[in-house]
Amino acid sequence: MIQFNFKRFSKLARWSLTNDRGFYLKNFLNVFVVFTLLFLCFTTNFVKINGHGQNYGPCCFAAFIMFMITIITGPSWMFSSMKSEHERRALLMLPASNLEKYLMRYSTWLLLLPLYIVAFFAADLIQYVVNVLFGHNGVMFVTTAMKDIVNGFIRGISPEGDFTFSNRQWRILHALIAVYLWIHSFYALGGTFFRSHKYAWVLTTVTFIVLTMLLIWVTPDSSNDLDRVSVHELVIWDVIHGAWFLLNFWLSYRCFCRQQVIGKFVNL
Repeated sequence: MIQFNFKRFSKLARWSLTNDRGFYLKNFLNVFVVFTLLFLCFTTNFVKINGHGQNYGPCCFAAFIMFMITIITGPSWMFSSMKSEHERRALLMLPASNLEKYLMRYSTWLLLLPLYIVAFFAADLIQYVVNVLFGHNGVMFVTTAMKDIVNGFIRGISPEGDFTFSNRQWRILHALIAVYLWIHSFYALGGTFFRSHKYAWVLTTVTFIVLTMLLIWVTPDSSNDLDRVSVHELVIWDVIHGAWFLLNFWLSYRCFCRQQVIGKFVNL
C-alpha cells in the first residue's frame, strides 16, 4: 500500500471529523466558557486586584498560557477523542495507511487551535459588550491589551521596534526555539508511547520533568558562557536537536504502528 494518498487521506479526514465532532464541540465550549468567566471576573468589578477592577493583565496571561500549552502539549492529545475499545478497533481497521492515520491523529491539536482562537475572540467580545452595557470606564478588548503587552515587550528588548536584537538575545531566542521544538516532539512521543489516552500528557509531563532534572544534575551550568559559544558549536547543537526532534517523531510513529486494542501500560 502506498504510504500516502491524498484522496484516501481526505476520506480518512472526513471520517475522523464526523466521529470526533462531539469532542471538538465539547472542547470549544469548555474553552469558551472558561475564557468568558475569566474575562468577566477580571474586567468587571467582581474581582479586584489592589483595589482596582478591570484588570486585563491576568486575562492576557491566562490566554498566553492557554495557547502555549496547546501548542507544546498538543501532540499528546492524539487519542483524547477515543473513549472506547470499539473506536480504537475501528481506527485500526480503516482502509488507510499507518502514516495517514498517524498524521490525522497528530492533527487533532491543529484542529483544536483555531477553535480555541474563535472561543477566545467570542469571549473577548462578550466581556467588551458587558462592560459597555454596565458603563464601565476604560473598556477595551483583551486582544488590544495583549497587543500592547507584546509591543511593550518588543520595545523593551528592541527600542527601535525593528527586531534589531543583540547577539546574546538572538542566541537566547535561537535556544528557546530549539528547546520548544524538542519538547513538542517529546510530547508527540509520549502521546503514542503511553496507552492512557486521557492522561498521556500528564504522564509525558512527569517524565519530562524527571528527565530535565537528571540533565540539569549531570550537565554543568554553562549559562554564563552563552556569549562565548561559537557559530560552529551552535550548528552542532542545531544538528543534535534536529536529530533528536526527528528521532522522537520516528519513535512516536513506531509506537503508533505497534498499538493494540488491548495491551499493556505502554505501546511496546
